[in-house]
Amino acid sequence: MKFFVESSHNDLITLRIPGTNYRNTFKFAGAGGLAPGVKVFGAIHVPARKAEAISDGGNYVEPLFGRPQRMQGLVLTQDLQKNELVVQVGYEVTVQLPADQNVSEFPVGSRVGWDNADWPMFEAETPASAGGNAGVAQW
Repeated sequence: MKFFVESSHNDLITLRIPGTNYRNTFKFAGAGGLAPGVKVFGAIHVPARKAEAISDGGNYVEPLFGRPQRMQGLVLTQDLQKNELVVQVGYEVTVQLPADQNVSEFPVGSRVGWDNADWPMFEAETPASAGGNAGVAQW
């Protein structure tokens, strides 16, 4: 996914998510080297404390600003081997379920909500247009 750097300091990066009001902060190695306004590509990985099936409500991240603590959304894919879900919460996240839960409890197309057990992690990707500069767009 594409994000815009709002700020970065030490091992934290705050990203602005296009098309939303979200300004969320994630752990990210090397965050201090990215300037505000830079476009970055990457994926968000979150550790769930406990996931639960949700029948009502939409996709969201709480709070809108800062460290995401509660997330809810639509299950897009399952990875049975890694016990992970990809969920649309306003942006896509990969959710690592706790060992006592199984992704099969949350079929594709269902809704799931969870509290994050720790800081979510931003993992930069290297698009072809970045010329090897991990995750930074060079337009």
